[in-house]
Amino acid sequence: MLKRLKIAFFEPSRIVWGGGQKESANTAAYLSEKHDVTFFTQKPPDEKLDFNKCKIEFIKPHNRFLASVAFFMKKLRKKEKFDAMVIGSFPAPFVAFRNTSLPSVYISHSPPRYFYKLKKYMLKNATLKGKIMIHVKNIFFKRLDYLAAQKHTKLLGISKEITRRIKRDYNRESDAFYPYVDPEKYKTEKYGDFILSVTRLVSPKRPLMIAEAMEFVKNKNIKMVFAGEGPLKEEIEKLAKKNKNIILKGFVSEEELKELYANCLAAIYIPINEDYGYVPVEAGVSGKATIGVNEGGLKETIVDGKTGFLIDNVTPEKVAEKIDILSNNKKLAIKMGKAAKKYCVKFHPKNTFDVLDKAIEEAIKIKKFDK
Repeated sequence: MLKRLKIAFFEPSRIVWGGGQKESANTAAYLSEKHDVTFFTQKPPDEKLDFNKCKIEFIKPHNRFLASVAFFMKKLRKKEKFDAMVIGSFPAPFVAFRNTSLPSVYISHSPPRYFYKLKKYMLKNATLKGKIMIHVKNIFFKRLDYLAAQKHTKLLGISKEITRRIKRDYNRESDAFYPYVDPEKYKTEKYGDFILSVTRLVSPKRPLMIAEAMEFVKNKNIKMVFAGEGPLKEEIEKLAKKNKNIILKGFVSEEELKELYANCLAAIYIPINEDYGYVPVEAGVSGKATIGVNEGGLKETIVDGKTGFLIDNVTPEKVAEKIDILSNNKKLAIKMGKAAKKYCVKFHPKNTFDVLDKAIEEAIKIKKFDK
């Protein structure tokens, strides 16, 4: 059992609301119940997030384009007497360069994909400005990212998929620390006449394919509801004008999102090689199955044929086929939804945070031994 510690938690500001924001806030909030936690970031966190008892401190420069500089330059004062650091997404790991004496646990959402496996895809689909940014980051920060990963005492990956990437890209061992979803905050109501897509409308998430799939769905009574914003919104809106069963709700609040989960027939989530993905778990604790892809972290959150579907070599036609299976057989959708709810117990907070507690304890012991 860890004594009460003083922990510095580092996480960059995010411009896009998503799973990463929720994970960092949830983790910091959990730690603040047991320890004195200071949450270091560049800008005020989203007002929707609950950091519980954390003290929040803003580091300079605040400009998100200078995040690498902000974390690289941050030096914790000795008089603050922190016992350990917990590190979030890139470029927060850069704090290791000036705080080498402290034990640290780096929670990786993935080695940055524009440095490694997804670089070619992102360059192919980026705007000119986006291509320039990817090249600049690779020139100036890829090597620093690798070196920073070597300096942290313990590494955790948010799925087994990420632990494999950590080994591949950083040549380090890590343990899987799944972001939790609290089932008590979700509910199951109806199995309605719509499939729910919860995702940012960006190319790697394949929202356009989901919209295109509705052209091939034979059951014309089933709708596709999109909850999310992004640059592909206009293209999906054009498809929605032709197909009235496509509904775009844009960004929705957490409460509205929970209502959508509670009343959908099933969820759909088909991103490219996703790190983890909250959707199958949030749908699962809501008693709903998920149509997914046989890639990345989804292979850990969906059991094919039992809690949903995992599609190989995904196409709009294959997506439409799975939508028809569920929409034409509500009993199957309910059965899969119940199985998903049971399966998602493994992502309950009491089952996930034990991994983090153990990692912090081990990091402190390793640092003491090194001294």
